[in-house]
Amino acid sequence: MASSATYTVRAGDSLYGIAAKFHVTVRQLELWNHLSSDVIHPGQVLVVSQGGSTSASSSAPSSSRSEASTYVVEPGDSLWSISEKFHITVSQLEAWNGLTSSSAIHPGESLRVSSPKALFSSVNSAAKPASLSSRGSSPGSWNAPLTQSALGFAVADYARTFLGDPYEWGANGPSAFDCSGLIQYVYAHFYIQLPRTSYAQYEVGVPVSEGDLEPGDIVFFDTYGSGPSHDGIYLGNGQFINAASTSVEIDSLSDPYWADHYIGARRVIGQNG
Repeated sequence: MASSATYTVRAGDSLYGIAAKFHVTVRQLELWNHLSSDVIHPGQVLVVSQGGSTSASSSAPSSSRSEASTYVVEPGDSLWSISEKFHITVSQLEAWNGLTSSSAIHPGESLRVSSPKALFSSVNSAAKPASLSSRGSSPGSWNAPLTQSALGFAVADYARTFLGDPYEWGANGPSAFDCSGLIQYVYAHFYIQLPRTSYAQYEVGVPVSEGDLEPGDIVFFDTYGSGPSHDGIYLGNGQFINAASTSVEIDSLSDPYWADHYIGARRVIGQNG
C-alpha cells in the first residue's frame, strides 16, 4: 500500500497555507495529524496525503510557483516584477491586496497572488458572497463546511499580516486601523462586505457561543459599557486580533480585562443576506 506523504513545517507556515499548497482541506490535515487546534511549529512533520503516490518534503511541492496563492515580498521586488512572476496584472495585485497605485510594498510583506475567489472553487455556486445586512441571515448555497472552515483560517491568516500596524480612530486601512476598520478591511479582501462600525457589525451574521468559536468569527466587547463598542477577529486557541489603543495586536479572551468586557460573537463566513 502506498505510504502517506509528509511535509516538514517551516517558519511562517500556517495550516491553511499548507492545505492550499497540497490541495487538501484544513479539516483533512487536522484529522490526519490528530490536531485539536491550528497551532503548528517549525520542524513539525505533518501528513499531507494518505495512501497517495505524491511524495512531499520540507521543500515546496512540484507545482509551479505561479500556482501559489500568496507571495512574501523579497528585497528589490516591485508590484510590476511580482505581477510578471505570477503572470497577472498589477491591477489584479492591487485589487486583491487593497493597494493603490501609490502604495509601497516592503520585504517580508505577504501578498495574495491569486484571486480569493479560488477559495470557493470547490463549490458549484461559487459567486461573490452578498453583503451581510441583518441578524439571523441563513447560510448561502456556497456554504460547504470544509470550504467555510478553510475560509475562516484564511481570514485569520490575512488579519495577522497587519499585526503591529498603528491604531488610529476612524482609520480603515491599509496603513492604520481602528477596531471595526480592521474588521471591514480584512473581510473585504474576501469579498465579504461588512458595515463600518462595531455596533453595525454586531447585527450581521449569526450568533456564536464562546465554546463554538472558530477562526474568522468576530468577537465583541463593551469597552465603554454601551454595547459592542469594540471587536476583533478570532484566531483560535482563545486568541483574537484587534486594533487596540496603539496598534493591531493579538490578545487573549481569558485576559481579565477582555473576559470582563466580552459580550458575544458573530459568524459572517457562510452567511448570506
